[in-house]
Amino acid sequence: MPKSGNPSTGTTPADFAPTQWNIIYLLMTVGALVAALSISIQPLLLDKIFGIAFEKEGAVNADIQVVAEIVSIVCVGWFGLLSDRIGRVRIIATGFLIAVAGAATSLLSLQMGLAFGAAGLVLFYLTRVLLTVGADTVQLQLSTLVGDVSSRANRPRLMGNLVFMMVFGGTMLSAIIMQMADYKGGVFIIMCLPLLIGIAGFQMTRKTLRDVAKPQQAATGDEHPLRQVWTVITSDPRLQLAFAAAFYTRADVIILSLFFSLWCISVSDLVGVTRTYATAHAAVMIGLLGLAVLAAIPLWRSFIERHSRISAIGASLSLAAVGYIWLGMFANPFNWMVALPLLMVGIGHAGCFVTLQVLTVDVSPKPILGAMVGAGYLVGGLGTVMLVQSGGYYFDALGPRAPFILMGTGKMLVTLYAAWLLANGIDETCDHHLKSTRKVDWKPLVFLTAALPFVWLIGRSVIEGYISNGSLGEAPVGFVNRYLGDWAFTFLIISLSMRPVQEITGIKTLAKYRRMIGLFAFFYAVLHVLAYVTLEWALNLGDMASDIYKRPFILLGLAAFILLIPLAFTSANSQIKKIGGKRWKKLHSATYVINALVALHFILAANHENGEPYVYAAAVIVLLWYRFYQWRGGDVLRALRIG
Repeated sequence: MPKSGNPSTGTTPADFAPTQWNIIYLLMTVGALVAALSISIQPLLLDKIFGIAFEKEGAVNADIQVVAEIVSIVCVGWFGLLSDRIGRVRIIATGFLIAVAGAATSLLSLQMGLAFGAAGLVLFYLTRVLLTVGADTVQLQLSTLVGDVSSRANRPRLMGNLVFMMVFGGTMLSAIIMQMADYKGGVFIIMCLPLLIGIAGFQMTRKTLRDVAKPQQAATGDEHPLRQVWTVITSDPRLQLAFAAAFYTRADVIILSLFFSLWCISVSDLVGVTRTYATAHAAVMIGLLGLAVLAAIPLWRSFIERHSRISAIGASLSLAAVGYIWLGMFANPFNWMVALPLLMVGIGHAGCFVTLQVLTVDVSPKPILGAMVGAGYLVGGLGTVMLVQSGGYYFDALGPRAPFILMGTGKMLVTLYAAWLLANGIDETCDHHLKSTRKVDWKPLVFLTAALPFVWLIGRSVIEGYISNGSLGEAPVGFVNRYLGDWAFTFLIISLSMRPVQEITGIKTLAKYRRMIGLFAFFYAVLHVLAYVTLEWALNLGDMASDIYKRPFILLGLAAFILLIPLAFTSANSQIKKIGGKRWKKLHSATYVINALVALHFILAANHENGEPYVYAAAVIVLLWYRFYQWRGGDVLRALRIG
């Protein structure tokens, strides 16, 4: 069991020995290295060992990363809450043990892949889950430990050093080690390294690290820590901006490591190089990105000490956005000029990441620091899930550059939110306190987030010059239609889930955003229908009738859309007063029927190469069961505890 300070008093910051700082920096380096190696080697393993078909590589790589991130969000977020009660060091040691288990399983999955091909993927999924949970736990808790011991005066320097070591391990060291992939036995050596690193990290943590925060400083009182986290975030617009930026920033290295490697592998035959060489080349380019991050950290550290953190986030996000969009304009990943946009992304990533770390710790109350850092990780994890999944979909349907356009346009939108805050006089004083105590409504941020799928689709078309040619260019009509339909259904489910979440968490302000989410569902549904009647059938009623006769499930979607129209047009407050509250509620109860119809429409319409339609349908079933159970007077939370 890891040693820690006295349970009742803890180790004070003054007692935090310089040797412990060295250990923290070293552990952050190796933790980032474990995460980077597992991501960098994945495309090559799936291609050479598991034999995944090229046309499915984007989706399969994305699915594995998404599954790992979803499990990690749950586990690492819970670890963040737990660390406020039992200390950070025990959790760090646990993270290394989880990584060791994942590394050991990876060697077995390698043998399974060699023997059974794609049939061995199940074990590989488990491998990636364990490695991701372990590495993310280590990095998050080390950041929280530095937050415990640092002060407002030295925090930019200490956090900057920590990010420096994380990037050094996650990009520079991993880029060097990945060069072994092109040599005989190199892949096996790369897969063995996380096992050795994890064992060494556990031993160092157990023998040298000490906790600083007192266990009794954990959240106390009747209010749940998650409710306290919500209160802190909603009371400070800087945190709202920081969490919106975290949605994109945490995904940077994963998106680039995964999809740039896939891009290089996908064109390797065309340029006459081996796929192992393509993987090594991608690692070199990611290493250059890491160099940019390392070089920029001291500059950004000085910037955020002297200027507003809001300005720092806006400037860094805009720089990274331009880099991503520029990268998406290249046709050949082996063109060494791609280093220039990668350098821009690296510089922007450095500024945003350091600022987010410093700002979160500055604003967070000490008793819930672990929970606050965990909340930031949760938002970043959700962003990673959404961006990687969408990126894989884009990669297969639109081409290998599409994920980078997606990242660039999204970062631009968050930059607009930072500009909106500054334009409304929401900024910091010279000592980094808010100039105004004015609370900011989340509606602009919710609106920008909900508009992202539309911006991604249009942004790609504008950047590639497709709209000027009168078409959506490389985007297949089927992709556009399916894409818009998916997002319409996604927002329908989010709207349906907001009331249960509100009732379970007690966060009543969520009700303010249900109408906006519902209207965005209608917006994407309208686009979905328009894409069908114009892009697919060019308003030819005869052809549409023939298609509906061949595919009658289209009638289910049409029925759902017709039911959705009156709900959208009666969503305004004036309509509620005109219709009457009771009648309005009865009318809007049609949303349950709409979700059921769309779920059935999705199942019958989609290709069943994966379980996505059934995942959506399962979500609808759970939410409908919840509402039915509440109508019957049941207590869902108590029922779950009894079960």
